[in-house]
Amino acid sequence: MTGTPYELVIGIETHVELGTESKMFCGCQARWFGAPPNTLVCPVCLGLPGALPVPNRRAIELAITAGLALHCETPPHTKFDRKNYLYPDLPKGYQISQYDLPLSVKGWLELPTGKKVRITRAHLEEDTGTLKHGEDAGRRYTLVDFNRSGVPLLEIVSEPDISSAEEGEAYVRTLRDVLIFSGVSEMRLEEGAGRFDVNVSIRFQENGKTMWPPQSEIKNLNSYQALRDAVAYESNRLWEEWRSGGDIRTRTGKITVGWSPERGRTYLQRSKEDVEDYRYFPEPDLVSLAPSPAMIAKLREALPEMPSERRARFVAVYGLSDYDARLLVSDRALADYYEAAVKAEPGQPKLIANWVIGDLTAALKRETIQIGASRVGSEQLAALVRLIGGGKVSGSAAKEIFGEMWKDGGDPEAIMNTRGLAQVSDESAIAAAVDEAIEANPGAVAAYKAGKTIALGALVGAVMGKLGRKANAAVVNRILTERLA
Repeated sequence: MTGTPYELVIGIETHVELGTESKMFCGCQARWFGAPPNTLVCPVCLGLPGALPVPNRRAIELAITAGLALHCETPPHTKFDRKNYLYPDLPKGYQISQYDLPLSVKGWLELPTGKKVRITRAHLEEDTGTLKHGEDAGRRYTLVDFNRSGVPLLEIVSEPDISSAEEGEAYVRTLRDVLIFSGVSEMRLEEGAGRFDVNVSIRFQENGKTMWPPQSEIKNLNSYQALRDAVAYESNRLWEEWRSGGDIRTRTGKITVGWSPERGRTYLQRSKEDVEDYRYFPEPDLVSLAPSPAMIAKLREALPEMPSERRARFVAVYGLSDYDARLLVSDRALADYYEAAVKAEPGQPKLIANWVIGDLTAALKRETIQIGASRVGSEQLAALVRLIGGGKVSGSAAKEIFGEMWKDGGDPEAIMNTRGLAQVSDESAIAAAVDEAIEANPGAVAAYKAGKTIALGALVGAVMGKLGRKANAAVVNRILTERLA
């Protein structure tokens, strides 16, 4: 990390809820967030005696798709394992996961800077339940909700190739884009559908030796801000503990810590278990898997254009800035909407981008809805942009028309005519108004001719006033400049 006496070394384990309708090993609904507690459960995901798991084929396909999108190899043979540990939100006392034979291995993800972060593995497992901690009348309590228990979860493990908190954020943002574009997951971070475990190490020179103290694993981060803040705090804490001669100098294993955004610090959860502590063994209730080459080829063929590729194409083909392209590509549905609008009005890709990024996105955020629920379709927006490009409406009038369209849809040209918002582009009418404004404002004319170009604004305002503020501003400026030359 720049400006520190140590080098920061980071690896990230990303837990991703897959976009399936049902859970990993049962038919319960997988979209658990917001449902009343313990209503999306059955004997299988509650771990009741005698209940047997049945693998979700769609979850397996999505997990392989994610691996392909991350340039991973798909081994010819894989299996499920039992990962044994006791925790209140794990009803069976073990988690069905994958240990030594994951679905995907040896991939990579390219960051916007061009750096490639290696992907060690991506394995499929089931999620746990959730705990709710509280206090009532001075008594603390913990409640367990098993709605999330059994939801398909893909764990993507990177190599320790990340060198800063900023690079870590770039990694998880890029990973999220790839998974959303691939249709693997919606990665709703605010709902816990994407979570990051960040392994933080520091490396430095001391007395001519390279020192690499035991690392910390920061668990369950679900926002970019939390990732940045937690990594900055924990790396500095490791350094300060080393300098003060703390436990880190004699400890051999890593620790697990949580992050408290309220207190702005990490807190110890436990000493990290070794692999042996989990007592992995093959899941006896499930057969091993051998994904066929035909299945893998079919999934590979179905992969869409990746975000980095689409972003580069938006810049090259539509002439957008890299910034605008990134905003549009951050949401696959938004990028699809934009391209549909450009297809309907090919001559104005930049103006359409401005409207999608500006007014349309603002309206969506105002009502907290997704682009698929927009009341202004891509062809309607293209029609509005066509009116602007053709000089039929001014920018301010277009915003008024968009506001009407947003209320209940509607054709922009019909709204323009009904509300009398058509722009005056008749040059003879504008020229007459210009002549009147020049005659009525000799002071502004004299000031302009004396070099005070700001005076032109007063004359433009006078012309616009005479034409009910509907005149084409570009035509007004041109004729005024010609008359005053």
